[in-house]
Amino acid sequence: MEKLIEFIEKLKTNQKVIAGFDEAATKQAIILPILQMLGWNIFDIGEVMPEFSTGSRRVDYSLKLDGSNKVFIEVKKTSEDLEQHEEQLLDYSFREGVEIAALTNGITWWFYLPTQRGDWKERKFFTIDLIQQDPRDAATKFTDLLLKTNVLSGTALENAERIYKDRQRKTKIEEALPEAWAKLISEPDPLLIDLLAEAAEKQCGFKPDIVAVKEFLKSCRDVPVQTVTTKGLPAKTRPMSVRPPKSRIKAGKVTLQELVGGGLLRNGQTLFFCNGKHLFNDEKATILTSDNKVRYEKDGKIYSLSELAAILLRRHDFKHDNHGVAGPKYWRTYDGKLLNDLNEEIRKQRGDRS
Repeated sequence: MEKLIEFIEKLKTNQKVIAGFDEAATKQAIILPILQMLGWNIFDIGEVMPEFSTGSRRVDYSLKLDGSNKVFIEVKKTSEDLEQHEEQLLDYSFREGVEIAALTNGITWWFYLPTQRGDWKERKFFTIDLIQQDPRDAATKFTDLLLKTNVLSGTALENAERIYKDRQRKTKIEEALPEAWAKLISEPDPLLIDLLAEAAEKQCGFKPDIVAVKEFLKSCRDVPVQTVTTKGLPAKTRPMSVRPPKSRIKAGKVTLQELVGGGLLRNGQTLFFCNGKHLFNDEKATILTSDNKVRYEKDGKIYSLSELAAILLRRHDFKHDNHGVAGPKYWRTYDGKLLNDLNEEIRKQRGDRS
């Protein structure tokens, strides 16, 4: 696995080069080397069959063992948007009875269980991003899902189904929590009322009566349940602390915790500094969700997005004063999404007033 980790690290350091790869270059420089490091004989078409025919269509690679198709891999150029191609891949994977399929542009890998129930998007169970994710984590997941010996033994399919079921369970929990929360505050248990009244008394020295507590809970019926990430621990779904009623919320600040909780960013993800059309690939910062800040990769120090943006604007001669800036306007993800636009998505979900 160490060779695979080193290979992924090299890809991360050559982002500008690989960003211009066409489909053929993507296959030769990224896909085939990865498959070879995962134990597949890329020179044996009995194992790695290119342009495998599925009726009137062809899939880029079929990984075969004992004459059977085990994994389908569809490859696009590195700049390609994958979403428009997933239904096609899953359709012919389903028809051939292939239980694991991958759609990739070399950098992003979407993994599917084509024979599972549900629509196409529900069958996508995992994503590997060679730029955004830690190389060791990415290599581990490649090993779990595509290592030849794991595919042969059935361990790869077991790993895939476990990830898929965990994802389904998390989705069901996320769907159930808002309903449970709404029921809890619309029909409050006496114990909840007592606990809240006691907490308020400790906070201000006065204990509210039952009517006041019930009225407060009634005003909080729209409080959402969010997914939050605790530093050093996997993401967990749990109710956030009570927010003020929606009518009191001002349209404005969105935290990194909210963006991660909404699935728009990941804890530990890399952000790139930009100013309009000027993108600085070497000016990077890593998201630290628990601190609601980022770590600047060049000095290892922790800053707010606005603080670091102001520093870099001055450093690159775009700014000549000490006034603050709106940080989200100067940071984007690897796939080109501006943080300010992601913030707007959260504001719409929250129903903020404009």
